[in-house]
Amino acid sequence: MIGLSGCNTSENIAENTQIPEKPALTLADVVPVMQPDTPEEIAKQKAFLQEDTARFKSKKLASEYYVTQAKRTFEEQKLDSAQWLLGRAWLMDSTNNDIYWGYGRIYGEQKQYDKALFILYHALETDLQNPQLLTDIATSHLNRFYETSNPDDLQQSRKLLEQALALSPNQADINYKLAINSYYMQEYGKAWEYLHKSLRQDKEVAGKNFISALLEKQQDPMGIFNGANMQ
Repeated sequence: MIGLSGCNTSENIAENTQIPEKPALTLADVVPVMQPDTPEEIAKQKAFLQEDTARFKSKKLASEYYVTQAKRTFEEQKLDSAQWLLGRAWLMDSTNNDIYWGYGRIYGEQKQYDKALFILYHALETDLQNPQLLTDIATSHLNRFYETSNPDDLQQSRKLLEQALALSPNQADINYKLAINSYYMQEYGKAWEYLHKSLRQDKEVAGKNFISALLEKQQDPMGIFNGANMQ
């Protein structure tokens, strides 16, 4: 998840305030579906599309099936398999927004945050009120901030998480990510506030490493956590 050993401070944030120029991405760069070149490959793909359309009764339903399988394999950390299944889903129905969301999560796990953010924002264009998608985008911004110390990522993650919280105020993961965001912003009181709120919603949501790191910056105002009970 989000690394916390050697957490960024204001000093090393200031060292890295410029975002380097990055090459423009296109969907072709982030959706790695090989198009058939030879007559044999074209015929094979056509047969696949026909067979699965008949099997699932429609291309839309076939695409949804492959996305579901991709989510399962993603949770099992089989990223290559998940990517292959998303490619099949894309061939069946490239308008299925969950495909792009899935690719974004895979790129995030692979720490390819530029690609992750590009395709997650593409998914967001047609799903603006999705709190989990907003949270996933914010998480990629937080992770990229941890690697680059660019404050723009930190500010954008805060904005997205606040939008997600307005849509789903009782989701523990959103409050936990806001706690991490507040930690990076050196707003330790807010970090404790969001952390305790997240734990009231899901007592398993928070990692011990984060709580220990926060204790090093400020004691728990509620007195629940201390150095002794975090060992």
